[in-house]
Amino acid sequence: MKKQQDYIAGFEDYLRFDKNYSMNTVTAYSSDVKELFIYLKSVSVLMKKDCRHNNGACGNNNKKNTDNITTNDYGDNDNDDLDIKEITEIDIRGYLSKEYDKVKKVSLARKIESIKAFFNFLEKRHIIDKNPIFLLELPKIEKKLPFFLTVNEAKFLLDNYRSLSFEKKSVKYEFEILRNDLILEFLYGSGLRVSEIIFVKYKDLELSEGYVKVLGKGSKERIIPLTVQTINKIQKWKNYIGAHIANLNFKSEFLIINKKGNHLTRRTVHRIVHESMLITGQFKNISPHSLRHSFATHLLDNGADLRSIQDMLGHSNLSTTEKYTHLSLKKLLDVYKQSHPQAVK
Repeated sequence: MKKQQDYIAGFEDYLRFDKNYSMNTVTAYSSDVKELFIYLKSVSVLMKKDCRHNNGACGNNNKKNTDNITTNDYGDNDNDDLDIKEITEIDIRGYLSKEYDKVKKVSLARKIESIKAFFNFLEKRHIIDKNPIFLLELPKIEKKLPFFLTVNEAKFLLDNYRSLSFEKKSVKYEFEILRNDLILEFLYGSGLRVSEIIFVKYKDLELSEGYVKVLGKGSKERIIPLTVQTINKIQKWKNYIGAHIANLNFKSEFLIINKKGNHLTRRTVHRIVHESMLITGQFKNISPHSLRHSFATHLLDNGADLRSIQDMLGHSNLSTTEKYTHLSLKKLLDVYKQSHPQAVK
């Protein structure tokens, strides 16, 4: 019998090469399945203990024991692999019911998606005859509208971040200030994801044509337009690096880097965005994704069609982009007031 780790390795390859999922998605799905296995093995161990304590009588007390499992009971007993074919819907529901009060609905939904994908993979490979999760439904998730800046707030941020940073810091931090200003510009000016920004290379830039090539989710390449302001900030950043390359003592293929010449981490970019609001005095708890949302919302408000926005954001499905239609209530009301004969004008 194959070990669980062999099935998981095959599952990861299936997600990467057959489904063309990003490495982040593959890692998340794989981790969810591993957590399920850890739980099921822990249940199995406790049930065996219960049998021994009851001289082999394993009855209704089993439910009591599985309910009391904590994360401290989770082991990593690879020598006691579960039989994949023996996992039932009841086993999986037991795990999910335990997770229900511990995680948010959106996290629970992803766990179910991961587990469903795993057993669908096993079924397609004819490893199992019956899919134990076939009838399991995803929890209903309350859809929250993404947070975004107004046009004036976004404009103030991008027009004033650099000068206010120099005032509050000093020319000593010019490297960080110019780089951070460019990061903000990429997020709002072109709607890039953090993962796309940190891996932009010099060879990906076509400044004379006004666009940048990025590698998005699922290793899909797309072309994103650059604003004149973004191009100007890229040029300032490149000029600074060129003038200080001897002192910086590195040569990097990446555009957005730290002082060692390495690309930034996502956590660093999140911190930069949070600090940018404090520096500009707007005191809003925004994330990099908030600026991406602002990019899409302002495009839609100014007449861009959803298909074009979908292409620029790199969404696989139009339904993902459609959430931005909910953000344009002001535009909807304006159209109504201008067009309906009974509307108050």
